[in-house]
Amino acid sequence: MIRRRATVAAICLFVAASAAAAQGTPTDLRGHWAEGRIGTLLGRGIVELYADGRFRPEEPISRARFARWLVAARGLPLERPQLPTFRDVTRADWFFPYAETAAAHGILDGDNNRGTASFFRPTELLTREEAIHWTVRAMGYGWEAERLAAVYLPVVDAADVTASRRGSVAVALLARPPLLREPTTDRVRARAPMTRAEGASLVWAYLQAVKTGIRLQTEEHIEPGLRLVTEKRGVLRTPPVWRVQIGAFASEENARRLADQMRSRGLPTFVDFLDGLHKVRVGSFATRQAAETLRARLAEEGLPTWLISTLRDFEALPGPHRVAVLQVQPDAAALVPALAGERVIGRERTSAIATRRGAVAAVNGGFFAPDGDPIGGLAIDGEWISEPIPHRSCVGIGEYGGLLFDVLGWRGEVSTPYGLLALSGINRARRADETILYTPRYDATTRTNFAGIEVVVGGGVVQQVRVGAGNSTIPADGFVLSGHGAARAALSVLQPGDPVGVTISVLPASADPRWQQVRHAVCGGPRLLSAGQVIATGEGFTAWFLNRRHPRTAIGRTPDGTIILLVADGRSPYHALGMTAAELALELRRWGAADAVNLDGGGSSTMVVRGRLVNLPSDETGERPVGDALLVLRR
Repeated sequence: MIRRRATVAAICLFVAASAAAAQGTPTDLRGHWAEGRIGTLLGRGIVELYADGRFRPEEPISRARFARWLVAARGLPLERPQLPTFRDVTRADWFFPYAETAAAHGILDGDNNRGTASFFRPTELLTREEAIHWTVRAMGYGWEAERLAAVYLPVVDAADVTASRRGSVAVALLARPPLLREPTTDRVRARAPMTRAEGASLVWAYLQAVKTGIRLQTEEHIEPGLRLVTEKRGVLRTPPVWRVQIGAFASEENARRLADQMRSRGLPTFVDFLDGLHKVRVGSFATRQAAETLRARLAEEGLPTWLISTLRDFEALPGPHRVAVLQVQPDAAALVPALAGERVIGRERTSAIATRRGAVAAVNGGFFAPDGDPIGGLAIDGEWISEPIPHRSCVGIGEYGGLLFDVLGWRGEVSTPYGLLALSGINRARRADETILYTPRYDATTRTNFAGIEVVVGGGVVQQVRVGAGNSTIPADGFVLSGHGAARAALSVLQPGDPVGVTISVLPASADPRWQQVRHAVCGGPRLLSAGQVIATGEGFTAWFLNRRHPRTAIGRTPDGTIILLVADGRSPYHALGMTAAELALELRRWGAADAVNLDGGGSSTMVVRGRLVNLPSDETGERPVGDALLVLRR
């Protein structure tokens, strides 16, 4: 009987709300500080009046009522599962679909658990900190809130904020414009009941963030000369689609075969090509909960499963966007590339490389093959470890941290008693008719097949000439020259004891002589900025790479020489959509860069500062092992 009365009362309240809205502003709102905001929400049917035509702005709001407001503001389709999620909610309750929808879309954050039972506590008064927390999660800023849990709060009663809600309160206070737009006060009153006017103002601020944008920026001075700024802008306007990923294949044929098997079972299946892999994803669900049911079923069948949120069109929306920007003064820290495991072959997470080398900070470096081999130029301590790709941009790092940006060519020559031989590549897989230089940085052996010739050089002289035998051991004090086809004949004249030397020269398109003295270099591409102008040549990259939004990593330089390392997150709808190459160029220019080049991105994009990740890598498995990283080391 009590539940029936609650339902009837709710219906009466809604009916009265419509009638009162048609008659103008409720009398108890005239002159109130939230009058205009509440009026906007009344006009959109998001909030409601009581049966007597009043809003009662100073009356506390219940948990159930505020959940309804947030769900209505988000425009979410209502969930009505057969079995209620909460033990204190039944299908007959008016608030049943709103509680279920808020839970299904992650607004409630599981904060209703008490012991082993799950309770919604619908009639309890909602505290201000809870209302803020729900709104921040509805806005898609939950990840940011988690990382702001220890930040300074500019209110005198910060100590009263519950630890688990502190990050959300920080978002509400520090965002611009702030979510809390109440009459000026130096208190947040975290545990006080939220009034209907305060709750309506919070919901209105959420709608404004969706419509006109919002910006959350944090700044941290890491050490003298090192400054980290993170910034998130905007709110997702379209709910994402949830899918279950069940495989990632280098072979499109293998991916299609698995996809066809799923389709034959009546499951909608998609194959998305990302970062060189064909990823098979099943289902198209409105909520994570619904996708989890399928994931559990497929996992029981032995399939590897991950829950993925995605959008049908990442490029059609204005945001959100999220960047981490590290500003480095060259005289305060050294920028040094480092190989995973100190070898070309192998991969290692950026965070692990940074820890192993004692770096203050790090970002991922250039492109690499599945085995970790750099794709494009890489030089460390004056030694070219991998050759540049023609017509692709590189960044050179001088002795004192100055940066050079250019498109590089290269020339490698082997001097022998019988003349000069041209190199085809450095520390990579040997192809037909090529001569490849393998140095100790590559691996313990050359990893080649027997269809060639290998000249082992130690101490500057030939130690062995191995015909028809590959996988030679690389001496610590020398190198191996590996030839195939036409190159095999040129190497076959060498004999043990012959002196052999190697010279590597870089050929910058600008002919800038300073490139001959660079200490380190990392190549990527495309060039993004030159003298403040956006570069649109593309350098041979595909339209999918350039014009689709992806996570990105880039390095830039301001006119005063400040180094900018920037990571833009992406492929995570509520967190960040990613950026196109053109958007990345404009973003770097926003931060003062005049020259910049793109580095590896996608799931590789990672920034680590003082041992902690300061971005959200996009791979379903978390931070991706990479081939090399750019380290920021103390001088």
